[in-house]
Amino acid sequence: MRPLFKILIVIALGSIGISCSAQAPKGNLIYCSYSRTGAAGLGKDYCELIADPGQTPKVVVALDVGNRFEKPETHAEFPVGKEVVDSLSKMLSDAKVYKLNGYSVDEHITGGHSYRIYQEYDSGEKINARWYGHKIKSEAISAYNMIEAFFRPWRTKAINQ
Repeated sequence: MRPLFKILIVIALGSIGISCSAQAPKGNLIYCSYSRTGAAGLGKDYCELIADPGQTPKVVVALDVGNRFEKPETHAEFPVGKEVVDSLSKMLSDAKVYKLNGYSVDEHITGGHSYRIYQEYDSGEKINARWYGHKIKSEAISAYNMIEAFFRPWRTKAINQ
């Protein structure tokens, strides 16, 4: 066997081992966001839950940020209760979103949107996944859709203000 081929096999097997050994975060959720950024100046939409210790948790909605087609930006903040944080934390845990940590796809395509989901925990643990392309893990798409749906009520309120 060629040395380079052996090295590639070892790297591939190591990557499989790392992704299979992903463990659920031990801390409490203090931040979660999703974002969708359009190519060619279409702007960025994101929502985030900020639950810093000792602070009132809040949801932040930002839509059409940096859109170069004269679409007005939308920004809004909504205070929320601990039950909202707990609900999202349970959803993320039940869906095992932590298994997507480190997931990254950057295909060479024209147009479209890039996507990201991100979480932080008070233990210092962070979950980050991002992608841009067509060949995306179904687990990543499902996690994104779940998080986006969670934030939808606040997004709707921000649009209707």
